[in-house]
Amino acid sequence: MQELDPQEIRALRERVHLSQSVFRSYLNVSKNLVSDWERGKSKPGGPALKLLNVIQKHGIEVVS
Repeated sequence: MQELDPQEIRALRERVHLSQSVFRSYLNVSKNLVSDWERGKSKPGGPALKLLNVIQKHGIEVVS
């Protein structure tokens, strides 16, 4: 599983044209977590990191 840096997470979210709030709901994570990831305040792990990798490889459609 590939770790993603803050810029990659933001680019991924912007590529699928979603706000942080909507992207958060697709990933089922807490309110400010996507923002924290994009600012490098925390790193995604576990199921969230797995979902980010799936979205990166196959698109947001696979989790919607």
